[in-house]
Amino acid sequence: MKTILVTGGAGFIGSNLLSKLLFSGNKYRLVCVDNLDELHSYSAKLKKANMAPFAKNRNFIFYKTDIRNIGALKRIFKKEKPDFVVHLAAKVNPRLAVSDPREYSSVNIGGTQNILELAREYSVKNVVLASSSSVYGNKNKVPLSEEDRTDYPLSPYGATKKATELLAYTYHHNHGLNVTCLRFFTAYGENNRPDLVTFKWVKNILENRPIEMSGKGKRERDYTYVGDIVSGIIKAMNKPLGYEVINLGNSSPLSLQELLALIERATKKKAIIKFRPSHGASVEKTFADIGKAKKILDWEPRMRIEKGIAKLVSWYTKNRTKNA
Repeated sequence: MKTILVTGGAGFIGSNLLSKLLFSGNKYRLVCVDNLDELHSYSAKLKKANMAPFAKNRNFIFYKTDIRNIGALKRIFKKEKPDFVVHLAAKVNPRLAVSDPREYSSVNIGGTQNILELAREYSVKNVVLASSSSVYGNKNKVPLSEEDRTDYPLSPYGATKKATELLAYTYHHNHGLNVTCLRFFTAYGENNRPDLVTFKWVKNILENRPIEMSGKGKRERDYTYVGDIVSGIIKAMNKPLGYEVINLGNSSPLSLQELLALIERATKKKAIIKFRPSHGASVEKTFADIGKAKKILDWEPRMRIEKGIAKLVSWYTKNRTKNA
């Protein structure tokens, strides 16, 4: 039975990945490492709720550990001997990174250094590392290709993700470590992070509270269903590639206004809108070129955005409302 260590497994993408791996019929041992921090409106209570469906599964084990704690991590690697590592743990809010860059560097770069070093030391077969479309900034034409320059991220968050990609390359070059860096494009869906616009808008509209619309609602994002992200992670995990950087996106961007129309349709309610200026760390448009993912991983998104938003609203109603 293969052992997979997932950092950040109690979070949004991590919990969806663990659920898929545990209940898909494949036999894996899943080792979840998460410190259950409570920043960005994401409480430990919500993260524990994410893990509740599989917390008692005999093939699942949880360690409450910070990825900056190299001693604790080393004890986990030594005991569990993972075949694969999926490294999702990170500080992930680009705006908050502007005001707290040291914390983002400490977790995202320092923590990733620990994961890569232990993966090398314990001969992990393959590492999948979560990167972000934030590395692209605003300087590139769209769609955004892995060949584009990534020298101008707008937030320290994007800078840390670029740094982790470079670190990963050095571990491949010097130690032969297999690392695939996946650049995620605006994930949404079940177990959605509370600080993301998709969650906040669904919540506020259902509760008859105003939503915030930045700028004039023209900014575009390539919203990608979390189930599609998870399928890409699994494909990358099972296909060691040496070193690669690959986009995972829906390749069909929507403006904030278009996203709102879909949420209003799914909730059957009209939003109360308050406009605010755009944040300086917010890029104007993300749009993934997924040709490389199709060619190398045989991956492409399958969830239409209309259906995905409906699934998000249904999940929220059943799991996050006062009556849930």
